[in-house]
Amino acid sequence: LTNIDGEWRQVEPREITVLDRIGGGDGFVGGFLYAILKGWEPEKWMQFGWATGALATTHLTDYAQPADEDQVWSIWKGNARVKR
Repeated sequence: LTNIDGEWRQVEPREITVLDRIGGGDGFVGGFLYAILKGWEPEKWMQFGWATGALATTHLTDYAQPADEDQVWSIWKGNARVKR
């Protein structure tokens, strides 16, 4: 849920398998801020934040470790398989 120019926007929640919830919020904020700094559209801020937060909860660490932006977008699209 984000307020952009006085308008509330949201990304519908998705079901994920959580291995360890620690770090999910930090992962979200990191991805969200990364997207803002890249100059992306506000909708992408929430999507990228969600995906990095989701990634953080699927590891037994307290942080996300994406290889690159493509991996994060794959998670957003529902497919985190390695692309070669």
